[in-house]
Amino acid sequence: MTTGPGKPRKILVVADTSEVQIALQSALTLAERHGASLEVIACVDPPRDLSILSRLSGEDPDRLIEEAVEHTRKEIRARLDATAPDRRFNLSVAVGKAYLEIIRHVARTECDFVVKKAEPLSGIDRFLFASTDQHLLRKCPCPVWLQTPTASSAPRRILAAVDLDIRDAAEPETLAALNRRVVDAACMVAGAPDAEVIVLHAWDAIGEGMIWTFSGGSDPRMSADRYVNEILDTRHEAMNRLLAQVRTGIGPEPRLVPRLVRGAPETIIHEQSRQVAADLVVMGTVARTGLSGVFIGNTAENIINSLDCPILAVKPEGFASPLLAG
Repeated sequence: MTTGPGKPRKILVVADTSEVQIALQSALTLAERHGASLEVIACVDPPRDLSILSRLSGEDPDRLIEEAVEHTRKEIRARLDATAPDRRFNLSVAVGKAYLEIIRHVARTECDFVVKKAEPLSGIDRFLFASTDQHLLRKCPCPVWLQTPTASSAPRRILAAVDLDIRDAAEPETLAALNRRVVDAACMVAGAPDAEVIVLHAWDAIGEGMIWTFSGGSDPRMSADRYVNEILDTRHEAMNRLLAQVRTGIGPEPRLVPRLVRGAPETIIHEQSRQVAADLVVMGTVARTGLSGVFIGNTAENIINSLDCPILAVKPEGFASPLLAG
């Protein structure tokens, strides 16, 4: 039997200087529930015009970076102390591109969960993730939880998007395992006492039009209906199997709610997240080359960029970040 990602043992919080420390608050809630340890990382990205700044200020470039690191350390410490005054955090300040340093820290310290404040590029109604977030969604080897400033630190209604089209997948076992990891991750972060995980599958009967066109029977409508019902029955059976597997591992809480909706994932996940007022959407991203049926590349990014709620991205088991290869 395939298993999910398991409870987090070491959570990495990506620090920010905002007044509402949603990433830290969410990580603290998650760590307390699962007995995990916490680490905090902040990143200083040297400006491209560092040489000009150095010349105009009369300061050595290395000295300017040292000052930026110390300033960042003091600012983040102040935020940490204000948010959790009774707790001491292991804070690292790295120099370089944020996504690179975060992923390297994950690999070096064996952190198994990342929580970060999301960085929208545009207005409140259009939630488009910025470059650092996109890189983490694609390349970070562990789950990445991108929280919005107004989100709950203990999500109550979570939408877990799965793909149950196992039969036509190039790697059915990998797809089945990823579905399990997605639902397990959703259950893991469900924090409210009355939390529920809505397990959503967007399905379609893509051959229905061919049945209508080429059916040799006297009643093409009946043939098409049989075809659609057979597809739907197959997906219901797959959903029942998935929920049964998950339930054996988590017990009665949180409540699992199956939902099958016909349509393209890009449309259905966005519509359903709004319809159910989801506090969080959990989905699988970036699978191995050749794996069909999983949200990959543009499909995943189109879905993510259409959402106006937090996202938790889960990778397939065995995923290796391309940044850590070799």
